[in-house]
Amino acid sequence: MRQTEKYPWLYRLWVNYHLRRRSPRQIVRWAVDTFGERLVMTSAFGMNGVALIHMVYEEFRERGLDMTIPILFVDTAYLFPETLETKRRIEAAYGCRVETYYPALGVAEQAARYGPDLPSRDPDLCCRLRKVEPMQRAIAEHRPAAILNGRARFQSSGRRTLPIVEWNYAPLRIHPLAYWSQEHVVDYVTSHHVPYNPLYDQGYPSIGCQPCTRPVIAGEPIRAGRWPDTKKSECGIWTTKCLLKQGGGIAGEDQDNRSRNERYFTS
Repeated sequence: MRQTEKYPWLYRLWVNYHLRRRSPRQIVRWAVDTFGERLVMTSAFGMNGVALIHMVYEEFRERGLDMTIPILFVDTAYLFPETLETKRRIEAAYGCRVETYYPALGVAEQAARYGPDLPSRDPDLCCRLRKVEPMQRAIAEHRPAAILNGRARFQSSGRRTLPIVEWNYAPLRIHPLAYWSQEHVVDYVTSHHVPYNPLYDQGYPSIGCQPCTRPVIAGEPIRAGRWPDTKKSECGIWTTKCLLKQGGGIAGEDQDNRSRNERYFTS
């Protein structure tokens, strides 16, 4: 059963309408209350990602609980050392459960099979091998009903209409920061003393793999430094309709979620 069949269109509009009136922290609370152990996060430990991790940490801390939501992270073997150090700092600060997934092929094995310099010759294939496939594997292992992630509308023209909940994907995708600006995110991170990637202060507002990321020049879009001199704007994880090919939810619980949300938004 497709996600859109589980959740009627009017219900989907109704939930997004009510969540639009909530803060990101309140959206995180709704996601935790609604999906519980069937909720995971993904993160590349960018500025939006660390802000969202802190919000989830605070939600669990206020409940007197350890942060148990798994954070799914793909190490492509091309990441900046600063990115991996930021991951370690976040783990140490919040005791979060980061689960790291790796591509099936090492860098040398990939070069032997597909030729050298694949990131520059065929970035779509490289991303498919080193990002999309490991994330699909992670989702297949966890089989979540929903994914929390830090994407926001301000990041690119392709994300300009991003809703808080994307219902037509499997699993569902929840974006608590969808309507925040870059200034909102930076203010949150700095005011809460959240560890963040030092490359951000060196002109990297969007950070991916080293071969495909450069600093952004003043006046350029935020993601202009990703896959420069190409038409590529996304790695492919979030343009893949179904990360979990056999469906994400647990049968029989969707009506329970609808009833719970009716109480949540009317209380």
